[in-house]
Amino acid sequence: MKAKHILPVIIGTLLIPCYLSSCGEDRWKAYAEQTATAQWIDDTMRVYYYWLDDLPSTDKVNYFQEPFTFFKKLLSKNDKFSTIDSLQSQTGNTRAIPYTNYSYGFHFQAYSTSAGEGQILVQVLYVAENTPASEIGLQRGDWIVEINGESLTEATYPLLLGSGAMQLTIGRYDPTLQAISVTEAPKTIAPARAIEDNPVHFSQLYEAGGKRVGYLVYNHFSAGPSSNTSAYNQQLVETCRSFAAAGVNEFVLDLRYNNGGLVSCAELLCSLLAPADALGQNLGYLEYNSNFSPQSYPFTLGRYLSDPSANLNLSRVYVLTGQYTASASEMVINCLKPFMEVILIGETTVGKNVGSTVFTNQERLITMSPIICKIFNKNEESDYSSGFTPDYRVNEREDFSRFLPFGDTDECLLSTALGLIATGEQPESEGETRAASNFTSVYNSLDQLATQAVIIDKR
Repeated sequence: MKAKHILPVIIGTLLIPCYLSSCGEDRWKAYAEQTATAQWIDDTMRVYYYWLDDLPSTDKVNYFQEPFTFFKKLLSKNDKFSTIDSLQSQTGNTRAIPYTNYSYGFHFQAYSTSAGEGQILVQVLYVAENTPASEIGLQRGDWIVEINGESLTEATYPLLLGSGAMQLTIGRYDPTLQAISVTEAPKTIAPARAIEDNPVHFSQLYEAGGKRVGYLVYNHFSAGPSSNTSAYNQQLVETCRSFAAAGVNEFVLDLRYNNGGLVSCAELLCSLLAPADALGQNLGYLEYNSNFSPQSYPFTLGRYLSDPSANLNLSRVYVLTGQYTASASEMVINCLKPFMEVILIGETTVGKNVGSTVFTNQERLITMSPIICKIFNKNEESDYSSGFTPDYRVNEREDFSRFLPFGDTDECLLSTALGLIATGEQPESEGETRAASNFTSVYNSLDQLATQAVIIDKR
């Protein structure tokens, strides 16, 4: 899809101050340099921005503003997700991207505790393979209580995002004591490095209520690393092909930590899960602004599915959600609803029903991702800007005794799904533990990966 016209350069419409033009010295070159970044931002937004009609007129904007301020002044009141950044800031070692981020290879939740003033404890959410974290045996559910023999504080826990070699004191939650217990000597983790975080993180087969159940933890919508740009999609297809060969007739899709990614990957996942007779049908569409012709761009079930034998032909899917489930994850939920029963277990999702793409100006060292479209399913529905409310509410942070490795049938979200499949009823929860109630969330490393909207592939 292309814009049907490119708007002319706006700079000629500005009123030029006397001190720049008509009072002797011609300072047009200096003026152009001072406004070049804002001008590029403005020109791009007036072609691609979804809320085109909400942009202020060119005679009401100040092109001399600092670029980030200028960008924010352009945004619609409906826009929660457009972003701008400096290319210089993206060279920092703690800047994370989904599959090659410089890190130790794990994500974590940091908590302050009522037990000690200023003390921070860090809970491991998941660990990527072949990383410094996996090399020392760090696992989901572990707790990091010290760095180099010192308790974690607000000043030191950010080192866990990426730094040099260090000693980590690791504890585990003891449900009897309702406390974090340390039973091992500290472990030395290697320096942070560029790692690959494969989104096809974990898969498993189960039997529940006479049903064959497939379970997949899928952590971001990325096709593959730069070394093999389709590797992750290939593994996703292969995983579903093995599920299909095993006769899976119920499916649990774990998106609790999946905050989005490419729309093409979302289309592929929908094609793998949907009923077989839906392949070839309209899945939904992207709606652009009036500069585009056509203004809507449809996407189709099966377009990226080269092997139909990998389709699971499901009539129902259980989706595990969390406070970071967003963007392309929500697109999958919304676009599958017209074709099958979608049962949500977990927490309310974020509410990103829009798409963006990246515009970069290397000369000005600026990159921005404005919202360029809105996402609808085949029934023209896009009413989840406040997120999807789960059918069965389960918060994994309320009971540390059930914060278990992926695939453990006692893990709180998975056990709920398996219980519903087996009996049709939600298993009873033992409720909040005293330890969990004494912990206050202060940071989640998944914030580093947050995509502000579904990423629209370059077409």
